[in-house]
Amino acid sequence: MSASSPSAIWIAALGLGLVSGISGIGCSYLLFNRLGKLRYRISKLERNSASTAHSDLGLSQELSQLKAELNELRVEFFARIVASPPALLGAIAAEPQEEQALGSASTDILTSSKKLGQKIEALIEAINRRDKSMIRDANPTELNITRASEDDIQMGRSQPTSLEVVLGGGSYLHVRLGTNDWLLPTERTLEGFRNHQPPKGIFKFFPRAVASAQVIVAARIMANGDQWLVSESGETAFPG
Repeated sequence: MSASSPSAIWIAALGLGLVSGISGIGCSYLLFNRLGKLRYRISKLERNSASTAHSDLGLSQELSQLKAELNELRVEFFARIVASPPALLGAIAAEPQEEQALGSASTDILTSSKKLGQKIEALIEAINRRDKSMIRDANPTELNITRASEDDIQMGRSQPTSLEVVLGGGSYLHVRLGTNDWLLPTERTLEGFRNHQPPKGIFKFFPRAVASAQVIVAARIMANGDQWLVSESGETAFPG
């Protein structure tokens, strides 16, 4: 039997596909473990930060780096979960000339996922340099803190901050990237952070050697009926 016969090619593709699938599952499992450990470490540092009476610049920087690493791992984990099944099925069923196309498609999925994770960083940079055109292209929804949350803040009650959609003049921008819902301050709100850091449960504030207020990490929000709740606070630097 010739080495290039259809049955030999199919068997070789099946073997490679199974190895690739098992390897992909193993890599995904390791990534899942890394994600869990990283989340635990971030949670522990945040508890330490909350119990510290004064702002710790080094702790803030470490938290920012860990959260950026967590976002990258999430993107990589998602990419592996999405890309592995097509790769395994393709190795079993595809003709040799089709395998190259499937490999290219998997690469496109991975590239797209990385861009998805990087885009929020690009939007943060756009906010910080007051790039109105790029923010407009992101097609954000404008939000304001609800009256009930304002009352909770005034009374000192500890509740997740709730926001609602407004047609114009909102203080915050909601941007959806894939399955992630991000919250950023408008340019006007960010300018206000220069002189006033409101305790509204959306952003943590840290004094830095900066000329103007800057977003470090975007806040995360989740749907709550027709409103939005802050699920993970962001970080902002102000001149100080």
